[in-house]
Amino acid sequence: MKFVRAIIVCLAFAYWTHAQDSSQEHFQRFTALPVLAYSEDTELEYGGILVLFFKPFEGSSHVSTIDFVALGTTRKQYGGRISPEFWLLKDQLHIPAAFKAYRWNYSLYERGSRGNFAPIDEYEITQFQWKVPFELNFGIPKWLPLRYGPVVDGETRESDLERTPETKDGTMLGGGYIIALDERDNANWATQGYYASFEEIFYGVDFDFHTETLDLRFYTPLFWRTSLALGFIFKQSKGDVIPLGRLVGPDGTDRFRGVESSLWNDNQAMIWQLEFRRPLFWRLAGTIFGETFQSGPYFSEMFRRQMHYSVGFGGRLALNKSEKLHARGDISFIDGKHIGLTIDLREAF
Repeated sequence: MKFVRAIIVCLAFAYWTHAQDSSQEHFQRFTALPVLAYSEDTELEYGGILVLFFKPFEGSSHVSTIDFVALGTTRKQYGGRISPEFWLLKDQLHIPAAFKAYRWNYSLYERGSRGNFAPIDEYEITQFQWKVPFELNFGIPKWLPLRYGPVVDGETRESDLERTPETKDGTMLGGGYIIALDERDNANWATQGYYASFEEIFYGVDFDFHTETLDLRFYTPLFWRTSLALGFIFKQSKGDVIPLGRLVGPDGTDRFRGVESSLWNDNQAMIWQLEFRRPLFWRLAGTIFGETFQSGPYFSEMFRRQMHYSVGFGGRLALNKSEKLHARGDISFIDGKHIGLTIDLREAF
């Protein structure tokens, strides 16, 4: 990833909502956030964020939301994301879905964590992705925070990079399941509790492979309104031909922030995360974090390879105080010599 020279040119109209609280008389219906930034990867990046809030449906204790994110750059890269999150049937059905469409220029890196930040090629890709989990708790005792259910995942992609079976264009459709234990005090800004999930998805059509993901998180309050968040994720892709975009590694946004999502990808990867979170004043909060990353073709090989690390800090702006929903900006120092920038909604983990 190229060096980021300018972190943020402008973050204008930082907060715009329909109301200041989420009481029944003054329920906050939406929030909007224009964003303008610059980096060498994208040059000038511009876009906007819109979040719609829905009053809890009958029998529900959770607010449902829909996130809209649109981005463009002066390098003629364009992308968008729609992320509805619904709590239905008296909270017995949770649907945290995501739909993404991009026309973007990506860098191709040497496979595995031995590779450095220098890309070996660049390519343009047009892709549409979707993922819809259906998390249920029918038949589960109230004292057990267990959810289970099917997951539908898929992608269509076209690129100008056609060298190997892994880089060919095509469509992949996947179906699988997720099992999760969720005892967080707040999903948007967790300060105590835990989250643990296991997900397995099988893909077909133009590719035949499957993925497995183990996601563990722990949160605890410390002192002076500061809380500690710990995270670990292990993911692997198995199959004779795994498409380039489904190799596992850092996503650059939530897990190992500030790098391109195609960097250090391989068949298996694991990431450890530590973060201190603290409210500051008004609608502002701050974080200090550290992350380590490793990938390889199989588990034992990962421990023979270079461990990558990142430390950094971030700012938070509460877009909805009652739901503790934040816009975030994180600055990462990667391997002691690279700088990365992340701007997004909600917390990294």
